[in-house]
Amino acid sequence: MSLCARHRKLVQIIMVSCLLFTATINIDPIPKLDPEVNGDVLEFNLPDLQGNIVTNADSIFVGKVIFITIWGTWCPPCRSEIPTFIDLQKKYKDKGLVILAIAFEKNVDNLSRKEYLQSFVDEQKINYLVLDGGDTSEFSYSLPQLEDVDGLPIEIFINRSGKVVETRNGFGYSESWAQELERNLHNLL
Repeated sequence: MSLCARHRKLVQIIMVSCLLFTATINIDPIPKLDPEVNGDVLEFNLPDLQGNIVTNADSIFVGKVIFITIWGTWCPPCRSEIPTFIDLQKKYKDKGLVILAIAFEKNVDNLSRKEYLQSFVDEQKINYLVLDGGDTSEFSYSLPQLEDVDGLPIEIFINRSGKVVETRNGFGYSESWAQELERNLHNLL
């Protein structure tokens, strides 16, 4: 057997040994943490698409159940949830539900972003309030109380007293997600 053949054989033995060894190790993935709101109330002070400043203390939120989705038009899972939010807004608005979407876009100046968001809202026939959170690079500035953020969408449930009761990662539309979301909102109403 030549030297090259011996080296090739040795490399093959090492590779097979490594594969067998790694196949026997059970490594659990690191669980993805849900984001958290630092405090009982999520404070925000952001413009709507017409440039009017909206805050968490505005009268439209007082005594209402608020569902906040933090999203971006560039995010496919975020976009997939929109029809469900439209349906829930229609179904529960008169029962005290306010759906609020805070949009974060990538690399778009303020004026272009607002115009683009308004066009997107019109095209999708979004019937709930959309605020301009700014560029994705401004996330921590716009929502400094939100911690452990690992991506979008993010879902925040707020009870009629204005207290955050749940904050979690969204994953995009699925039938089980939509059913759980409606059940959670119905329980708060």
